[in-house]
Amino acid sequence: MIPAPAVVLVTMVLVAGAIAASLVAVRDGSDEPSPSGGDHDRTVTPRSAPRVWLGVAVGVPVLALTRWPVLALAAVLLAACWTRWLRDDAAADERRRVEGIAKWLEDLRDTLRGSSVGTEEALEQVALRAPEAVRAPLATFVLRRRQGFRTEDALADLADALAHPTSDAAIAAIRLVVSGSAGAGRLHPTVSALAAAARDEVRARERVDRTRALYRASMTRLVMIAVALLVYLRLAAGELLEPYATPLGQVILLVPLTMWAGCLAWMRSLCRYEPPARYRIAGSLA
Repeated sequence: MIPAPAVVLVTMVLVAGAIAASLVAVRDGSDEPSPSGGDHDRTVTPRSAPRVWLGVAVGVPVLALTRWPVLALAAVLLAACWTRWLRDDAAADERRRVEGIAKWLEDLRDTLRGSSVGTEEALEQVALRAPEAVRAPLATFVLRRRQGFRTEDALADLADALAHPTSDAAIAAIRLVVSGSAGAGRLHPTVSALAAAARDEVRARERVDRTRALYRASMTRLVMIAVALLVYLRLAAGELLEPYATPLGQVILLVPLTMWAGCLAWMRSLCRYEPPARYRIAGSLA
C-alpha cells in the first residue's frame, strides 16, 4: 500500500505545479507582445492555465481513490493535453490559408480576364479585397509597393508570407511577367490553372480532415474503454489490482501505461499535419 504521506506529497506537488503554471500564464498575459511574435513560442500561455487546473482536478480524485501516484500523474497529463491531442490548429490554419489563396487566385484570374488593367494594378485591386486568411500579407504587399519597393521584391516577400507551394508558383509566374521575362498573355492561363489546383487542394484537405476526425473519434473511444475497464476492475475485482498498490507495482504499472500512451501517440501521428514543401523563388531578398 502506498503510504498516506506519499499521497499527500504528490497532491501538493500537483497543486503547486498548477499554481505555478497559472502565475506564469498571468505574467505572460500581461506582457506586451513582441513584434517578432515571440509570445507565441512560450510553453505556458494564458490559455494553458485552465488546462493545467483541469488536469489537477482530474488527477487529485484519481489519486485519492486509487492511491496510485503513477496513474494520477498519467491522468493529469491526459486531461491537460487532451484538447491539444484532439485538435490540430496547424491543419485548420493551413486549410483556411489554402482556401484564401484559392479565392485570391480566382479573383486575380477574373480581374485579368475581365479588365484591361496591367498586372501590377490588378494585383493591387485584388489585394484590397483579399480573403481574411491572406488579407494581412496582401495588405503588406500593397503597402510596400506604395512605399516605393520594387514589385519583384514585394512579391518575393509576399511569397515568404503566404508560404505555400501554390502561391509560390503563382508569384513566380507573376514576377516573370512584371520583370518582362514573359508575356502578359501567358499569365491568365497560368493563374487559372493554379487557382483550380488550389481549389482541388481545398477539397482534398476537407476529405483528409474527415479522415482525421475518424482517428480522433477512435482515440476518444480508446480512452473511454480504458477508463471504463479500470473503473470496473476497481469496483468489481479490486483484489486483482492490489499488487499495483505497492511501490514495485507502481513501477510495473508504467509498462501498460507506456504501451497505452504509445497507442495514443501513434493514432495522434495519423492526425498530424505535415506542411508541404515550398518552391524556392530566386532573387528574394535576404
